[in-house]
Amino acid sequence: MLRPNKEKYGLPAKLWEATLYDIITDIHLAQASCIEKVLRKLNLTYQTNKKKKSPVQLTLESRDWMGDSLLCRLVRKFWYRGRTHVQNQIVLKAYDCQKDSNGIVWLRFGGLEKGNPIKIPTTLPDIIKGQIRLIKKQSKWDIHYSRQIEIPEKRKEGSVIGVDRGYTEIYATSTNDDARFIGKDFGKLQTLESDYRKEKGVKRNKLRAVAEKAKKKGNISKYNRIKNNNLGRQKWERREKKFKGRISTLVFTATHELLHNGIKEVAYEDLTEQFTSKKKRSRRTKRNLSAWCKGIVVDALKQVSVRVGCTVTLVNPCYTSQLDSRFQVLLGERKGERFIGFDGVVLQSDTNAADNVLARLSDTEITRYTKHTVAKSILLERTRKFQELYFQVTQETWDKVFEAYSGSDTPKSPERLPRKKRSSRQSDSESQTIDSI
Repeated sequence: MLRPNKEKYGLPAKLWEATLYDIITDIHLAQASCIEKVLRKLNLTYQTNKKKKSPVQLTLESRDWMGDSLLCRLVRKFWYRGRTHVQNQIVLKAYDCQKDSNGIVWLRFGGLEKGNPIKIPTTLPDIIKGQIRLIKKQSKWDIHYSRQIEIPEKRKEGSVIGVDRGYTEIYATSTNDDARFIGKDFGKLQTLESDYRKEKGVKRNKLRAVAEKAKKKGNISKYNRIKNNNLGRQKWERREKKFKGRISTLVFTATHELLHNGIKEVAYEDLTEQFTSKKKRSRRTKRNLSAWCKGIVVDALKQVSVRVGCTVTLVNPCYTSQLDSRFQVLLGERKGERFIGFDGVVLQSDTNAADNVLARLSDTEITRYTKHTVAKSILLERTRKFQELYFQVTQETWDKVFEAYSGSDTPKSPERLPRKKRSSRQSDSESQTIDSI
């Protein structure tokens, strides 16, 4: 089925076969992602070993899940249907790569005519092997290829820290790492670009509406002028490429600064799950948060950690910004960059969250895949026990203070001290004194 005759598409199989298999692999990855989310919803773990797979996972990987109403409903919920508009790339396996006497690496692969291959001079540093991907961007071609790198051994000595990924800065580290703030221009760059896209998009939408109106009236020449001269994407894509380059440079520089020689392991939050909030936010805030480049931060952590030999670990992010890091309880309130504890002590909110992430790394009750409802019940129970112990200790402290002050054998707390009753004569005399004044 995957090898029809050449006349059907007008292309030899070696040009489209690798691209077709790459698309099928992407579809399988999307299906595996949906299965993982369904299993997480059912409090199950996705397994790659066939012997450890649960019956539910085996059912989802086959067609038998269509007969189960619950699985059908969950698959419809987590299967994100989409449409791709990618038409500018091809995957190649059959090609030849050679370097000439001038040091230029040439890429050669078969074309549409037999015996007339396509030869492309590249800027590659050396000869490459394996599967490659050719992506056409305007008048240039990008070559994506893989190469082998030397992976150092994992660090056995060093400190274990927690980091809180934010919008204004890239990383905020825990207190055992001096509470550093790395990549402080992160939010500024994203906000400026988001505002520019909004203003530019509004103007483009107005022009598009004018063009569609002209098309309905039959003015095709005006429609074509606006479409060709005002609704292009060359400048937009150049600015997008420049913005991604600046963000990538800032993120990877901050990640190298984070994973210095003294760090052995870094714990960070797993923010892949979609969260819904009842808190009302402005349209500008929603737009900025939707443009938050948190995916490239995760890629930088994974890539740089492999190259430097550091370990990065994902933890459950539930309520890490609302916990008091000193006692790990749901007491206190976060207001912007301040976290105000129940006893009035003010902490830096991002540093407080980083400390909670570090504590979550060794938490045996709240694992990475624990539901937020279960995590909340566990934290509320810990908070209740802490309140009982805290107020019991506070009561004993007050009793000791009053015992030392009064010298009596049966001290009384401030709440148990009797109030002195005022006599009617005393109240009348006080009222007369007030009237005379």
